[in-house]
Amino acid sequence: MHMSDQKKSYTPEFKLKVVLESLQRDTTQEAVCKHYGISSSMLHRWKKEFQTKAADIFADKRDPKQKAMAQGYAPGESPDDLKKIIGNLTVQNEILKKVQGLLGN
Repeated sequence: MHMSDQKKSYTPEFKLKVVLESLQRDTTQEAVCKHYGISSSMLHRWKKEFQTKAADIFADKRDPKQKAMAQGYAPGESPDDLKKIIGNLTVQNEILKKVQGLLGN
């Protein structure tokens, strides 16, 4: 395997530096990519991830609703609540499958 065939990995600190630099008004995305030797699609992925996770920084970790929302859950639904809902739906689904089998459908 050639050295150029290996996938290059970047530290989170490096990614943050590049993303923040690309967000500055006095530079272009193309210039940032060229300067750091990365592709524009890679920078786009890093920026998307940065924007998606940035709101978590400001979430009040003590507030269960905000914590759940930051983790992608609906307000008022903790992971435990969602597990209970999934369990109930699974049981209902199994019952319906058995009834369907008995009815011959």
